[in-house]
Amino acid sequence: MKRKLDYILKSLALALLFLSGCRDPFEPEVTDQDLAALVVEGFIETGGEISEITLSRTNPIRNSESFRPEAGARVILKSESGEEWAFQESQNGVYTFSEFLDQGMTFQLEITLPNGRQYLSDAMSPIITPDIEELGFIKDNAGVEIFVSTKGNEEAQYFLWDYEEDWIFRPGVRSQFFFNPATKDVEFRKTDQKIDLCWKSNLFPKIILQNAARFADNTILQRELVRIPNRSEKLTERYSIRVRQRAVNQETYDFWEILRKNSDDIGGIFSPLPSLIRGNIKSVEPNGDNVIGMVSMGKSASKRIYINAQDVAPWPYFIEEYEFCRLDQDTVLIANYEREFSSGSRLPVIPVVVVTTTIGFRAATRQCTDCTLRGTNIKPDFWED
Repeated sequence: MKRKLDYILKSLALALLFLSGCRDPFEPEVTDQDLAALVVEGFIETGGEISEITLSRTNPIRNSESFRPEAGARVILKSESGEEWAFQESQNGVYTFSEFLDQGMTFQLEITLPNGRQYLSDAMSPIITPDIEELGFIKDNAGVEIFVSTKGNEEAQYFLWDYEEDWIFRPGVRSQFFFNPATKDVEFRKTDQKIDLCWKSNLFPKIILQNAARFADNTILQRELVRIPNRSEKLTERYSIRVRQRAVNQETYDFWEILRKNSDDIGGIFSPLPSLIRGNIKSVEPNGDNVIGMVSMGKSASKRIYINAQDVAPWPYFIEEYEFCRLDQDTVLIANYEREFSSGSRLPVIPVVVVTTTIGFRAATRQCTDCTLRGTNIKPDFWED
């Protein structure tokens, strides 16, 4: 859930601003004061996987900056027996470590900022997350629904999910060629130069929660995670989703539920107030700065599935960026290759052959032919063909 809390808090502030004038004309006084409250979020894995804590600062409403990292902090995990583990800053504001931890002990997270201010979490008891029993999909008239099913127990009743999506897409016009300025000729692209097949990723900042105690035998059946609408490019060729399931305590569940209600149901008279959002991280000083955030720990569970276009066929798709992509009608003759292609704004696509001799190429814009402008042509390490 890296940076998810920052995204939600800023979205909530903007929603409050706009909705304040829904019924009657009203010009709210919006302060540009930078409160710069510390935001802490993360999950500590006890089974040897990478644990990640993100430290950042809140933004003024009119600030377009999406993430203000709090760098240079000292982040320490302490056990009730006195053992300590130090997090390393893998990138600005992101602190990670990997360790196998005793599931039967309690822990606290200690944060010391470069200015000397200290913060401490409440005592945390790890929760072992049950396995995901099913991760599947259903196609209906509205598109494709991806769902998860699981079964809770007495120790694990409150669940939180996040996910990562990856998919293949193609540009509007496919080209296998490029202009080589060294030879001043058009050549075939090598495998690592391909621009006609790319991958795109998405980490969606939606809050997905469920209380298993609401259901018979603590069984959660087909909880919707993602809705892929008709004509989405995600199912153009091959799509993958990795879902991570985490069992959390009631305090953590309530924290994220308040955020969910404020972000999804903003404006309702019965919605929880944003002022109720606090978390389990507090300043060590009696009158210290306010902190927003929640850190929990345990052993998570994850699962990945792939969906091919033929699994949901027919699937007509639409990519707005390629709506008006077409091949140029005129042929770029050999003598004009350097003039037409050296800038890279236009690329050769289809050779024009007279009898057995190539006399030139029909071309298209780079925006229409180069998928790396919207994604990457490097296959993800996990990807299975």
